[in-house]
Amino acid sequence: MIKIKLVEFETHRNETTFRPFVMAKNVLRDCGFELTRSDDYDYAWVAQASIIDKKKSLRESIDNGLEFLSKLGGDYMIVDGQDATSLIGTIDVFRESNALLFLKNSYLKDFDLYKKGWLNGRMYWGEGEYSVPDIDELKPKMKLTGCNWLGTWTPTWYRYDSNKEYDISCMFSWGEKAIPEHNINTNIQYDDHRRILLEKLEKTDYNIVRRESGVRIPEHQFYQNMRNSKIIMAPIGYGEMAVRDIQAAEFGSVLIKPDMDYIYSKPFVYEDGETYISCKYDWSDVEEKIDYVLSNYKELQPYLVENMRKQFKKQYSHENLALHLYDTFKELPSISVENIEQS
Repeated sequence: MIKIKLVEFETHRNETTFRPFVMAKNVLRDCGFELTRSDDYDYAWVAQASIIDKKKSLRESIDNGLEFLSKLGGDYMIVDGQDATSLIGTIDVFRESNALLFLKNSYLKDFDLYKKGWLNGRMYWGEGEYSVPDIDELKPKMKLTGCNWLGTWTPTWYRYDSNKEYDISCMFSWGEKAIPEHNINTNIQYDDHRRILLEKLEKTDYNIVRRESGVRIPEHQFYQNMRNSKIIMAPIGYGEMAVRDIQAAEFGSVLIKPDMDYIYSKPFVYEDGETYISCKYDWSDVEEKIDYVLSNYKELQPYLVENMRKQFKKQYSHENLALHLYDTFKELPSISVENIEQS
């Protein structure tokens, strides 16, 4: 049995990063992996919230992360549950640490894009100063976790029909308090992406339900509004994937979001025209996509919703996650296949 310690499991963002593994703990145990929080372990998993502090400068954050890792006893791996573009902070700690592997939920398909400069490392926010010029040297130890943000949610597959009150759900946050990251105010890019969409839709005759700037509503009303919408819009925020994406299929609604084709992740359920409808990040074609969906809703709704549900059930099984973890660990020089199989 290989014991994996989940370091600082309860810390915000660490818990969601580890959650898919905890949900699959029984299957993982059957495959020879035991999750623990005790000091009796073979490998420690350290998630991003333990080694980065976005309230500090990047250099100070890196130094704090390295100090945290120096106090661990034994072998450890870094587990980054952030979006594909974001390597800022975590990969910098990995570069200077003794971590065996860098496990991440998703990557850019084109690793050369990490060598270019992006604003706070996020490609979709435009050009900036942060890049990872030595990505080719680091890449051999960079692996997928085998899960991502969608795996933190257990859907209830509701019955649905095409008779929904609203055309479009825009139940996403925007205009809230500023959130600086390493001395950069990221709300401008975050909010602009969402504001541009809302301003476009305000000029149309679509029946839209939305959140006002910075205003929260009761959770039951939030989900009811989504369930009553034919289309659920899913802007990119602090990451490309969100549970909203699978909630669209859960509620029997069509998902429209910026194109996901540049993402490398496992599992991956995004297939344009099959499980969702893609649009451009700047929303320049969003009205065209909305009109297409609404004009063909009775045919597209069951086709897209059922395909997304089918792919989610198939790909997000605990068995698939266990097999991925098995394949990852058997490549470590200190572990033989027999060690796992005989656990």
